[in-house]
Amino acid sequence: MKRGFTLMELMVYMAILGIIVLIAGEAFSNSTKFRIRTQNMLKASQEAENVGMLFKEDVAQMGAKATLSASTYGFYPRVYMDPTNADNDNIDSSSFSITATDLAHDKIAFKRVRYNNGAYEAIDSVVWETIDKKLYRSCKTVFGTATEDCPDDEPLSVEMATGVDTFKVTPATPGATEATSIIFPVQPTPPAPANKEFRLIPRVGEDNFFFVTVSPSDGGTTVSLTGLATNYDFENEAPLLDHKNGNQVFIGEKNSTSGKWNVLCYEFSLEPNIEYEIAFSMPYSNDAARMFVPGRDHLSIGFRKMDDGRRPSQLEDFLFFPSVSNVASIKRSMRFTVKEAIEDVCMAITFATYSPVAASGTIRFSDFLFKKVESANYNFDGATIATTEKKNVKAMRLRLSVSRGAHGDGRGETGDITLVVPTPSNGPRD
Repeated sequence: MKRGFTLMELMVYMAILGIIVLIAGEAFSNSTKFRIRTQNMLKASQEAENVGMLFKEDVAQMGAKATLSASTYGFYPRVYMDPTNADNDNIDSSSFSITATDLAHDKIAFKRVRYNNGAYEAIDSVVWETIDKKLYRSCKTVFGTATEDCPDDEPLSVEMATGVDTFKVTPATPGATEATSIIFPVQPTPPAPANKEFRLIPRVGEDNFFFVTVSPSDGGTTVSLTGLATNYDFENEAPLLDHKNGNQVFIGEKNSTSGKWNVLCYEFSLEPNIEYEIAFSMPYSNDAARMFVPGRDHLSIGFRKMDDGRRPSQLEDFLFFPSVSNVASIKRSMRFTVKEAIEDVCMAITFATYSPVAASGTIRFSDFLFKKVESANYNFDGATIATTEKKNVKAMRLRLSVSRGAHGDGRGETGDITLVVPTPSNGPRD
């Protein structure tokens, strides 16, 4: 006997089929939305990364890389923002300016020297800014030979990205300013004249260190040393390589107080990951000191522990030599960082001569300075940077957010990047 579907069975079947179709349709719709969202996210991230790389390559060129060419062509005033301002507080020897157009967007304008095969060609003025969430880059040649991409009449503007929700550029705040970077000699409060006086204190009677004559003994802006110990056998006319006779003097503040080196020397504490600079001049001495032989005679500067006079194991001494010609540079400078803090140390200069007459000469030191390097120590705390300190900015941080697939007031899918751009050529060479 043949039997068909009842009306009730058919209705139940159609209901089940409808539920299945509804679920399948919803799954397909969600899959499509997820695919579109994923595509928008990838597209936004890729565009943000591409724009970021172009920005990094562009901004890293700000300033003047070839100081010799800069001196030859005399274009420093052209590549700086305002280096000749009559108000000292407004002198701007940097090559950039940053202004906020709203809470989420900045405008950065900078100047750069353009080179062709390493030779100076022109100075360009470049601007990155957002207008109605569109990011533009414009370029204009302000001095020198123009190009198709950077004309000398009207700036050439190129759209770099759309849907730019965030474009914020933060200059690196120098960790030390010119007013606070000098550690020694201790500086008076401005506007008093800068203190350039120091003292050299001999170390005697320890570790084969002998007396050396210091003049003036209480210090000054220039201090001379004579009567160095020697390691030379004049009878046999040969260096005494197995001898370790030497001299050591410690840096201290100018005064006439008598006492041992570790009482009179200036005490330092070195912080980790801070770039320091030791700088001084060695005026030419037209006597036996110019017979100093680098590689045989020894002359170095470094740090010694105050408790036992030993060198900290974390930091080697720096070798240098006196001026051997009246046309040679008399300036000496050494830069360094330490990985761990070093406390309770003094700075010492160590001598050991093996050449016949070098020890009988006069060694002079002047303009001694120990400081934190303003342009090398920085952070991105967003603090206001004084106009005169902008030249010490050596990095920029970019925060960029690009959105795709936005509907109505929504943002859609976003690609976000944060990158740091070194700008070593901003400002004068330090």
